[in-house]
Amino acid sequence: MLKGSLNWVPDNPSSRRRHIVMSSAKAGWYILAAVGIVCFFMALGFNLGKGISRSTSLSTDQEYLTLQGELIQLNTRVGNLQNSLEQVVQREELAFMAAADMNIDFTRMTDRFALDNRGTDMFRYIDDIELRILLCERLAHAEQIAYDSLAVLLVEKAEQLRHTPSIWPVNGIFVSDFGARVDPFTGAVRYHKGIDISANTGTSIYAPADGTVTFCGWSGGWGLNMVVKHSSTISTRYAHCSAIDVAVGQSVQRGDLIARVGSTGRSVGPHVHYEVLRNGVQIDPEDFIIRAGPAEAAF
Repeated sequence: MLKGSLNWVPDNPSSRRRHIVMSSAKAGWYILAAVGIVCFFMALGFNLGKGISRSTSLSTDQEYLTLQGELIQLNTRVGNLQNSLEQVVQREELAFMAAADMNIDFTRMTDRFALDNRGTDMFRYIDDIELRILLCERLAHAEQIAYDSLAVLLVEKAEQLRHTPSIWPVNGIFVSDFGARVDPFTGAVRYHKGIDISANTGTSIYAPADGTVTFCGWSGGWGLNMVVKHSSTISTRYAHCSAIDVAVGQSVQRGDLIARVGSTGRSVGPHVHYEVLRNGVQIDPEDFIIRAGPAEAAF
């Protein structure tokens, strides 16, 4: 076996000189150890690089999940906005504004974006959704303010509307309108101060608005008749009745039964002579009637 020797000469002359003997086998072990150390550091570097790459990938996944969460939150806001707009539509219908062509289609403003698109475009999608939502929210808020103002106005007018005659007092056949007509008894032209609605004797007569009964009894050609005062200026009269179902001083509401059709007084057949008086002067009742029947009142 080959052997070699190494002499270690120290810098200090007073130090002892060492004589090192190394065989080929021992040299091989030293070389193998050196190679192992090099391989260890190379493997360590590789693993560190792989860890960094994995960390970068995890960071990208986390970023994607964060963006996905933001999109879900935005979609929730879209849902809330849609509910708000539905409330606006309901208010519109309650305010009898459905025919005003005020409904707006917001579907193209609330399109959902796909959640599987990664990269910087996700930020652009989010910005676009936020802008559209902001515009919708402002528009919805403005619409709600407008309808709330309308609702306040209707509430303020509710008392007046409840006391405004707006329905036909009886279900029957319209036979004579307001104004000049030929008198069925004399054949002369006379001014008719109300409208006549023909119906069978005993047919129900309903109050066309809220009010208070101020007169019940017999009077001249009107026969058995009654008067309901609805406001400080508006009253209604029902003539030729066969029966009265209320008493003087009684409060009535629109649609309440107040009398029965008859043919009392100056009458050629069973009907109700219906008058509307403003400050005691008869005016055309058809200017007030906007619905047919006691269950069809507009207000």
